[in-house]
Amino acid sequence: MPVDPRIGFVGTPERVSETSRLTREQVVNRILSLNPSADPEFLGAFDDTQLDSYLRRLDAIQEPRGRRAVWVRATTDPGISSRRRSA
Repeated sequence: MPVDPRIGFVGTPERVSETSRLTREQVVNRILSLNPSADPEFLGAFDDTQLDSYLRRLDAIQEPRGRRAVWVRATTDPGISSRRRSA
């Protein structure tokens, strides 16, 4: 399967297109179902594009290791990032 760096995720077409039809609340709920340790308040600090990118990453790591388990970081996403909580 070819890697397309513009989408940052390579997987089944259903997964790629599916996230674009979800509301923000649905994206957050899906993130929480895949990563129960995520804090909903913390996720609220991110914009829709960042949440979509994170959900795509979580979807990608659900794939068993092997040829189909491919994910390419989007060129706009930093390799390491952090966010400070406001007091």
